[in-house]
Amino acid sequence: MMRNTTYPDNTPSPIDVQRKLQEQLPRTWRLDLLQAESRQGPDAVFSLEAPDGRRATLVVEIKRRLDPAVVPRLLERLKSWTASSATNTPGASFLVAAPYLGERTRDRLRENGLNYLDFTGNTYLRVDEPAIYLSSQGASKDPDRIARHARTLRGVKAARIVRALVDFRSPLGVRQVAEIAQTDPGNVSRLLELLEREDLIQRSPQGGIQGVDWDALLRAWARDYSLMETNKCFTYLDPRGLSNFTTRLRSLPIEMRYAVSGSLAAARRAPVAPSRLAVVFVDSAAAAAAALGLVPAETGANVLLVEPKGDFVFERAAIDEGLTYVAPSQAVADLLTGSGRNPAEAEELLDWMRRNENDWRA
Repeated sequence: MMRNTTYPDNTPSPIDVQRKLQEQLPRTWRLDLLQAESRQGPDAVFSLEAPDGRRATLVVEIKRRLDPAVVPRLLERLKSWTASSATNTPGASFLVAAPYLGERTRDRLRENGLNYLDFTGNTYLRVDEPAIYLSSQGASKDPDRIARHARTLRGVKAARIVRALVDFRSPLGVRQVAEIAQTDPGNVSRLLELLEREDLIQRSPQGGIQGVDWDALLRAWARDYSLMETNKCFTYLDPRGLSNFTTRLRSLPIEMRYAVSGSLAAARRAPVAPSRLAVVFVDSAAAAAAALGLVPAETGANVLLVEPKGDFVFERAAIDEGLTYVAPSQAVADLLTGSGRNPAEAEELLDWMRRNENDWRA
C-alpha cells in the first residue's frame, strides 16, 4: 500500500527507513515494507523475517524531530494503532525513525521500550521473537547546525539559569529564576521552553517550574559547557606539591577572588583518590600565580588556574577549613568535561548529591 507522498524538509520516507535498517541487519535477515503512509495510523509497517522464516512486525513512526517530553505520548499513540482493527498488528514491535535523535530522546525511547533509528547511525532494535538485537552509535550532536543553534545550553546566560535551576528547589517562578540568575525573564522563558521539550523540567499550568531533573540537567549542560574550552586555562607547577599550594591559597588577600573546583572540590564530599591537579577559578591567572609562587609549566603541572568566561562559577561558593570551593553543581560540570578519572569523580559526587540534597540545595 504505497502512496505518492512528499515528505517535508529532511524527513525520511518509509523507503529511506527500510533501506537504512536493512543495511544494519545481518545479510540473512529480510525487511519488507507492508504498508506506508496511513492517514489514520503509523507511517509504515515492516515485516522482519529471520533466516528460519519466522517473522516479526515493526510498526514505524517517522519524525522530522522528536523531543524527549513527547515520547510517552508517542508510545500511547503507537499502542492505540496496534490495538485498532484498521492496523491489525497485535504484538508488534515499535520503531521510531528520524534524521537525528538526541541522547536524551534516545534514553527516553529505550526507557519506554521503543526501538529507534536515526540517519547518523544511532540505532537500537530489540525484538524477542524472532530474537534480534542491534545497537550502534552515531552522531552525539545534531549535524543540522540551524536546528542545533536553537537547542543549545551554551553561553553565560544559559549557565546562570541552569545553575539557578539546579541549586534552588522548586517550585520557582520565571521571575524568581531571572532574579537568581541575574538575567532577563525573557531569556529564562526561552530556555525553559527548551528544557521542557527535553523533559528536564516540569512546568505548572501557570508557566512556573514544578520540578527539575537536576542530575540530567547537569549532564545536558556539560555537553555544551567545557571547563577547558569555555574558559581560559593556564598550567602551573607548585614545586612543593599540592599541600603547600592549598596552604598558600588560604592566605591569598581577600581581594583576590578564587574558588576551587575539580578533584579537590569533589574530594571534599566524595573522595575517590588523592588529587593530582588543583583546579582553581581566579580573576587573573598571572596575578594569582605570582601571589602563590607558581611556575609556568607545559608538562608536569599540578595546578590549573582558570579565568572563567562568566562569574557564575563563583555563585554559591562555600568556605570549608579556610578554602573557598565552587558549588557542587559547578564542580560536577567541570569534572564531567574533564579527562582521566574526572568523569568517575563526577559520578561519585553526583551520588553524594542525590543522597544529601538538603546539604547543597537551597
